[in-house]
Amino acid sequence: MDKKKKLVLFDIDGTLIRPQRIEDNLQRFPYAVKKVFGVDIGAFTMERWKSKNFNGMGDRYILWEFVKDFGITKDALLDRIGDVGDAFAEYLESIKDGGPSYTVIPEAKALVEKVVAAEHLSEGVLTGNLGQAAAWKLRSTGLPNIAFGVYGHEADQRNDLARLIPPKAEVYFGQPFAPQDIIVIGDTVRDAECARAIGAIAVIVATGWGVTKEDFAAFPPDLHVDTLMDEKVLTLLGLHQ
Repeated sequence: MDKKKKLVLFDIDGTLIRPQRIEDNLQRFPYAVKKVFGVDIGAFTMERWKSKNFNGMGDRYILWEFVKDFGITKDALLDRIGDVGDAFAEYLESIKDGGPSYTVIPEAKALVEKVVAAEHLSEGVLTGNLGQAAAWKLRSTGLPNIAFGVYGHEADQRNDLARLIPPKAEVYFGQPFAPQDIIVIGDTVRDAECARAIGAIAVIVATGWGVTKEDFAAFPPDLHVDTLMDEKVLTLLGLHQ
């Protein structure tokens, strides 16, 4: 079997999908903590959420920031992180009758479909979402099933998630990928930063959380585009419209 030449990694929130019921969606955190640990950490208002700089941070980090003051130890959280992920997906499924929680970004879906179909590319996700929540979001918004990924339950910091990519991808795909052949596609400064942490190419799309080009001064991406169907992205990936 021919080896794939490049590995394309997609962030999810803000890159592939947009939230439609932000405050409702955030209640998965207190719901899961209550179900798994029996602890009430209170509802998540937008004001409470914005009180901390969680833009681009992973769910495991976010969880710890909220539960550490409620008598839950870090070890206990890590021991039950799989149960928390199950509860996340359970909660998101339970509120779906109230309307879509997330909607797909059409141009992002078009690019994902092109990447999946391309014989010279392998694909995956690099996301701060816990694995079960990531799978639910992709499935519920009609995106292709992406089997490979690194998820928010595997590390606290996005840079540490990125560092898991090379060894994990080599095992999964049966081949190594050189850093310059790994493309990280995201929408936040932390996506660009984590790409730099492993020497990968960073593509930033301006569809996410209101981040401006000036915010990327410390970690300038290789490409900063308004849409993932930009010709520069297609050229980088060896694709054609």
